[in-house]
Amino acid sequence: MSFDNLMQHAYEIQQQATLKALTESGARPAAPAGEPQLAPWHGEQETRQRVEQMFGDIPELFQAFAEMPDPAAFDSRLNELRRSIEELSSGWMSKDPVSEDIYPANPRLDEMLDAESHIESWTGRAAMEFKSNFISPFPSVVYNQFMGIAVLRAALDAEREIWVRARDDIDKIAHDTITALDRMDDCGKNEWVMTFTVVSSVAAVAGVALAPVSFGLSLGLTAVGASSQVAAAGVPDDPPAVRFQGETAPAVVDSMRDAIRLLHGYIGEQEQKIAHALTSCCQAVAQQRDSFVAKRPALADATQSDVTGPLFMGYST
Repeated sequence: MSFDNLMQHAYEIQQQATLKALTESGARPAAPAGEPQLAPWHGEQETRQRVEQMFGDIPELFQAFAEMPDPAAFDSRLNELRRSIEELSSGWMSKDPVSEDIYPANPRLDEMLDAESHIESWTGRAAMEFKSNFISPFPSVVYNQFMGIAVLRAALDAEREIWVRARDDIDKIAHDTITALDRMDDCGKNEWVMTFTVVSSVAAVAGVALAPVSFGLSLGLTAVGASSQVAAAGVPDDPPAVRFQGETAPAVVDSMRDAIRLLHGYIGEQEQKIAHALTSCCQAVAQQRDSFVAKRPALADATQSDVTGPLFMGYST
């Protein structure tokens, strides 16, 4: 079975459950379209309508899962963020704090530090602020941006992992239901166990430390990642194994509905983990914006009349 055939499986479950329930109720299925209909027994038509209504929601239950995001659609965004991390890898810190991947240092970042020797003769407020607001904190700002993008990429990877595992889980639910309907007439108890792998899709990561840029304040970001990709994560939740059973077609389908409701809830829980982590990160960045973005240049306030004065360009040579 594959996820691409999910709706086909849904209609198969609906048809098979209907046929089983009709047999259990002593009614016959309707003749195929275009063929003569059998003379109905007493109450048979009403029984057939009741049974068909009993399973009428099955395609709709699976439709929402058939429309889940395609994990492959995340790849281009993940690659873009990876390129951003590569651009921000300074060599001072080149390890992704979530996946622990190592990125080669980008030598172009060294040019900012080299700039200091070229402005030794520049005086004035703009010169002093350029050195204190741009050159000195530059390594820390780049480091923090590197960390921030790495955390964002890990969260997107975790989101992708949710849909990879949710697809496997809903496909397994469909497979288990069809199997349970097939073996209803076998001897013994008709039961099965469903393991919801989506529960272990998102792993929490210890707070990611950031470089203090101003006032010696130490910051940290809350991170999550795909449990299959995270190296230094906390142990994710164990996938719950839930036992289901059903000796009749309605009972089997009710168990299927219970499994689908559980899967909906588990997906929501994993989404909340990501949302909580990203909300915390946004708050941390907003509270200490100067740790991620260089301050406004003093030269931005200069006019044509005073740009060469001591407050701005000063006595640069």
